[in-house]
Amino acid sequence: MSLHPVRSACSHPHPCDMATRIAVMKRSQLTQGLSEEQLTNLARDLKAWSWHEGDPLLLAGEEVEGSYMIASGRARITRDTVDGKELTMDIAAPGDIVGPVSTVSTAAVDSAWAMETTCALFIPADALAEVVAEYPQFAVALLQMQQERLRQAREREVGQTVHTVEQRVAAVLEELAEKLGQHMSDGSILLQVRLRRQDIAGMAGTTVESTSRVMSRMKKDGVIDSGREWVSILDSDALSDLAFGD
Repeated sequence: MSLHPVRSACSHPHPCDMATRIAVMKRSQLTQGLSEEQLTNLARDLKAWSWHEGDPLLLAGEEVEGSYMIASGRARITRDTVDGKELTMDIAAPGDIVGPVSTVSTAAVDSAWAMETTCALFIPADALAEVVAEYPQFAVALLQMQQERLRQAREREVGQTVHTVEQRVAAVLEELAEKLGQHMSDGSILLQVRLRRQDIAGMAGTTVESTSRVMSRMKKDGVIDSGREWVSILDSDALSDLAFGD
C-alpha cells in the first residue's frame, strides 16, 4: 500500500447526539446490559466532551472527577516510567472507559491522549453511586470491568517474564485486531488506528527495536503487512500460532 489506508476522523470536535450515545453505550461492557429505556435515561444525563487530535483527555497525577466512555475516535493510554519515558498501555476505542471509575475524585494513574478527533461521555464520580443504586446491572458490570482490568494487569506482568517478545507482539496485534480490526475484501484485517511502533512496544512490554525486528520477520513471512503508522493482518491463524508459541 502506497497510501495510508487508515481513514481519518472528522476535522472538528462535535457533540454526541442521542442516537450516538445509545449506540456506544450498547457496545460498552459497562452499560450494554441496560434496557433501551434505561440507556435513554442515562444517556440524557451524561455530558459529552470532545478533543482535537493530540489533546489530553486526562493527565496522570491530576485529580479526576469522573471517567469517560469513548463515543467516537481513539485515545492512547500512556504511563510515565521512573526514568521519564512514556509507555503506551492501551488504545481506547468506542465503548471503552478511560480514567478511574470511582464515587469520589481520584488521582489518575495513566494519561489519555486523543489520537484523532475524539468524543466521550463523562460519567461524574459524585453521580456514580446514584447510577449504581438505580441500575443494578450497572453495578455488576462495574465489578466485572474492574476484575477484568486486574486480570489484564496480572497477565501483562506474567507475560513479560514467561513469554517471548514475538509471542507478546503477536498477542498485542491479535488484541488490537479484535478491538479495532476492519475486515477487508481481500481477507486481510486492517487495524483502524494510526499505530506507532512504540505503541506496540509499550503494550508488549518490550523495546521499539525488538518490536521492529519481530514485525519485520512477520512481514517477511506474510503474516502481516505494515507501513508508517498502520498494520494489516494477512494471516490470522499464523498470528495466533505465534502468540501461543506454536
